[in-house]
Amino acid sequence: MNVKPEQDWANFSRSDDVVELIATSLVLEENKGIWQYFNFSEKNQTDCASIWCSNETAATNQVNLTFDSDGPDAQIKSLGIELTNNASEYFKQLMKLKRALKVEFGIREI
Repeated sequence: MNVKPEQDWANFSRSDDVVELIATSLVLEENKGIWQYFNFSEKNQTDCASIWCSNETAATNQVNLTFDSDGPDAQIKSLGIELTNNASEYFKQLMKLKRALKVEFGIREI
C-alpha cells in the first residue's frame, strides 16, 4: 500500500522526522533487531531508494522509501508499506509504524 501526507509529498517538510521514526521503529539485525536495510542509488539518477525488509522466506513485510536525491537535504517522493498479514513480529511492528505515521504526521493510505 502507498501512503502519503494530506498535502502530498511535494509539500511535506518533515522527511527527516519520518525517516527517524522508521529507523527507530524498525531496528536492524546488526543492532540486535529483526530488519534488514538496503539503500539504492544510481549514477546519473536523482532518485534514491531505501528499503527495510523482513527476512522471511514465505512472505516479506517491508517499507519502501523513494527520495528525490541521495543528498543530505533529500525529500521523500513516495512511501510504501507491504504487509503480509501473517501475524509475525514484522507485521506487528509495521502496524504500529503505520499508526504512528498517521498520528504524528497525518500520513495515511492512499
